[in-house]
Amino acid sequence: MTSWIVQDPMQPRRYIVRPRAAPPWPSAAAPGPARIIKRTPLGHYVVEMHPDSARRLVHAQPGVAIEYEQPLELFSMPGLPPRGPASGAYTRGILVSDATTGAPIPGVDVYGLDAGMAQRTQTNGKGHATVRAHAGILSEVVISPRHGYWSRVLRQLPMGVEGQTRVSLEPLPVHGDYSWGHRFMGFDQVNRRWKGRGVRVGIIDTGISTQEADVHPAGGLNTVSEAAPRSWNLDDEGHGTHCAGIVASLHDERGVRGGAPEAEIYSLKVFPGGQLSDLLEAVEWCIQHRIDVVTMSLGSVWPSRALTDAMGHGYARGITFIAAAGNHASRVAFPAANPWTIAVGAFGRHGTFPDDSAHVRQIGWNHDRSGQVFAAGFSNYGPEIDVCAPGVAILSTVPGGYAAWDGTSMACPLVTALVALILEASPSIRTGDWRQPHAVRQILRYASSDLGLPPLVQGHGVPFAPLALGGRTRLH
Repeated sequence: MTSWIVQDPMQPRRYIVRPRAAPPWPSAAAPGPARIIKRTPLGHYVVEMHPDSARRLVHAQPGVAIEYEQPLELFSMPGLPPRGPASGAYTRGILVSDATTGAPIPGVDVYGLDAGMAQRTQTNGKGHATVRAHAGILSEVVISPRHGYWSRVLRQLPMGVEGQTRVSLEPLPVHGDYSWGHRFMGFDQVNRRWKGRGVRVGIIDTGISTQEADVHPAGGLNTVSEAAPRSWNLDDEGHGTHCAGIVASLHDERGVRGGAPEAEIYSLKVFPGGQLSDLLEAVEWCIQHRIDVVTMSLGSVWPSRALTDAMGHGYARGITFIAAAGNHASRVAFPAANPWTIAVGAFGRHGTFPDDSAHVRQIGWNHDRSGQVFAAGFSNYGPEIDVCAPGVAILSTVPGGYAAWDGTSMACPLVTALVALILEASPSIRTGDWRQPHAVRQILRYASSDLGLPPLVQGHGVPFAPLALGGRTRLH
């Protein structure tokens, strides 16, 4: 495959190359400088060279697969406009404290939404932050704690007045119970028997922090740092740790419970700064290490032949790939749109978060028949959607504690946890070839119930764990 994108022909750039012959390549193929950045486990190369050199390589090796490197997007918390610099003549102080103890809360992100931009500041050690605006009223302020508390939204905040606005945050309900999403899908009905034993799950994300007592990854790889490939247990963004907790957080009297607490999870770190080749390397690692299920809460607007081929190879080896649809209320992102992938959309439910929290920003227009379940306003949609799952106000682990986050990123690992239970409960489908992910897809479709949302949003509906494992379910 050759996929060219118009760019400055004088500037070198990176390509993903699958050559027919190993380097060094013929000199006629690369008259300019060509630098090999890295080699993936199954024989792809990341090469920095001029476009003319890439064209010559194609002519020198007919049939060579080559495509541009491209950045990956982490499907992190949706709903905020683009971030801009803090500016404006009007100011207002915000004091953030614990609603139970009254103690100030440091390190809370405070976003002032003004003129289509989000200005970010943070509370200091005394819980104080200052927001700015270009007018006498700030339309919205989003107060987003890193962990431990529900978020808050303030609307129509007067600016340029004396004093400060006091905001109290309610602690999250983390007492060793399931998130509402796990209960909705029926994990609480099946986890006494099925826990994901013997199933290997690859979580391709920002890493999984081993500082948390609730998640215990068995290993992994850091694809974004050649100097530290074993530092897969570092997670500065918290996203991968949150996804890991949804899948496999321990069942105890603290924190929250995962859907497959005894699954063997592996951390494939591709962020920060992830590129397509990092995802490709992670997928190939999963193939080499006989991973059963791979979950990906990330994507790109551009498809990739190299990644599609690698995932097809993994599918043939028995891997079930599950990917988040994306958080832009647009078409389904890649690799969720890939035919080898189970694409997951997101929905929420009224009453599962405070009415003054930032989660209200995610309520979409489409509701189920009861009016209680809504399509998440951010969820990407299209004919590629296979199933949907809870993705608003999902409680899980993050470095330092627990947080309630939104996104198809949260819906994706819920389906991943269910697939782990299916593979444990149905050993006969574990053939280690294409029949295994094919059977998983069929079981998910059988176990899915129509929510009454548009098919492009919900796919076949939400899969229920008791149905998937051969029992009966009570609809929530």
